[in-house]
Amino acid sequence: MNKEDLLNMIPDAERIKDSLEKNLKKQSLKIVSKNGLVSVTINYQQELTDITIDNRLLDPGKSKVLKATLIEVTNQAITRARKKMLEEAARAINLF
Repeated sequence: MNKEDLLNMIPDAERIKDSLEKNLKKQSLKIVSKNGLVSVTINYQQELTDITIDNRLLDPGKSKVLKATLIEVTNQAITRARKKMLEEAARAINLF
């Protein structure tokens, strides 16, 4: 089934899609690492919109800790954004 088939089956599909994209883009999550030194903000479309790094991690000797922390917090943010995206999609479908 392609996009055109879906649009023919669900007359409001394009409107649902547009509404969903708009809502997913404007809502965001802020995730803070376990050690509290890094935070990332990600929207529900899984786009990273901000990152904060504690100055103590900017020491070259701590680059491994910084890398591990960035990976941890970014993956948490993506996982939560994916969950929110699915919740918003279900909500949008239920509205129509």
